[in-house]
Amino acid sequence: MASEIKLPEIGEGTAEGEIIKWLVTEGQAVEEDTPLVEVMTDKATVEIPAPFSGTVLELRVKEGEIVDVGAVILLLDRGEEAGSSEPSDAREADVASQPRADVAPVVSIAAEEVDDDPVAAAQAMARAELDSEAEETVAWEVPRAASGATPTPTTPATRRLARQLGVDLQGVQGTGKGGRVTKADLLSGADRAAPTDSPAMPDAIAGAAPEAVRAVDAVPPVDAVPPVDVVPPVDVVPPVDVVPPVAVNAPRLTPVSAGPLEERIPLRGLRRRIAERLVEAKRRIPHFTYVEECDMTEIVALRREAKGMAAAQGLRVTYLPFFIKALIEACRRHPILNSSLDEESGEIVLKRYYNVGIATDTERGLMVPVVKNADQLSIFALAQEIARLSADARAGRSAADDLQGGTITITSTGSIGGLLATPIINHPEVAILGVPAIRKRPVVRGDEIVIRDMVNLSLSLDHRVVDGAPAAQFTRDLVALLEDPKLQLLVP
Repeated sequence: MASEIKLPEIGEGTAEGEIIKWLVTEGQAVEEDTPLVEVMTDKATVEIPAPFSGTVLELRVKEGEIVDVGAVILLLDRGEEAGSSEPSDAREADVASQPRADVAPVVSIAAEEVDDDPVAAAQAMARAELDSEAEETVAWEVPRAASGATPTPTTPATRRLARQLGVDLQGVQGTGKGGRVTKADLLSGADRAAPTDSPAMPDAIAGAAPEAVRAVDAVPPVDAVPPVDVVPPVDVVPPVDVVPPVAVNAPRLTPVSAGPLEERIPLRGLRRRIAERLVEAKRRIPHFTYVEECDMTEIVALRREAKGMAAAQGLRVTYLPFFIKALIEACRRHPILNSSLDEESGEIVLKRYYNVGIATDTERGLMVPVVKNADQLSIFALAQEIARLSADARAGRSAADDLQGGTITITSTGSIGGLLATPIINHPEVAILGVPAIRKRPVVRGDEIVIRDMVNLSLSLDHRVVDGAPAAQFTRDLVALLEDPKLQLLVP
């Protein structure tokens, strides 16, 4: 009995989601709670589990598509739970005896999985997957059998490995359920077929079929290779201008890879979400950036003293907690920067709570987890929360609540470098602070040139809400709090 699996509402107010990656294939058997698909919304990336055990009949949407909440994304057959009294072993045996046409969809899927990797790479990949194969419930594939031969039950992945190793599945004794040939059976059979009396034989050859070994033995010795001087000289290579030009009326193609000099990467997932949000922010917000230098010498010394105390508690203190503390106090003095603009009502919303977003670089792209109620946390507590949020973001396990509700954001490239930046505001906030690297450089103090730890602070603001003078006053107070950390202790 086929059941429609629909995209659920992922978080409050979610209207749509992007199909990032399918975690199952058509024809695959799944258990209840098995992850089916990875979906991204504007708030988080989550995995949708199977509501019951069954077999995947059809994937209704492709990776990269955006679908509405409630739309059908796949069909799942309940199998024997739907009332079938036929034992699963009997049904599997019946599949193996069906004509070729009955299993064409499964075979066609396997035919697309052509892999030209070397034998050694195939063996290494298969051995790494052996531990999980015991739990694999993929529907059997009935391979094309020779005339008069009995089809061998196996999975598409195992058939692909057999092609890479050059092993005939008809000659392998299966140890899996119902005689299914597993990857372990293939590797065991390949190992027995390989010669073992030569310790210097490469692993890739030792794990190959006998035909592959004989082919390797037939390779001529090194001294039979033609000498280098018979290679045609470079000047016989045709010049570049003899390459025929592309026809004007040629069809426009959009391959994933356009050759060795170009590569096309689909704009999807988090990367597409970032692009949409940044375009929206630049389109709606008239940005301007105010830059001021700041002497961080005292903060550098204070952090150096705090590192030992933090290490005793298993913490690593960066400069971000100090910036957050100073930023919050500056926002208390200038509430307009800790606000948002409600465009529908035409109102500026001043916020008396302080949720500081921390722009975080991940393998999938930029994410902004939020330190909630940052004004109530100490330096060490801030360091601990920043470490947790950053680790979750980089591992792709951020909760939806961790990625929303910010009132002002900090983006730092200090660990990488940089002199200054013009960061884009995280809409609907009205300000974002850019912090590049802290570097020693000569500055004038009094009438003397001294070496100090300096940084240039870049503050981007929404000019609809904040004018230049308030921006300068805010930055002046922020710099004063950073240059003299004792001032942070004196504020209420």
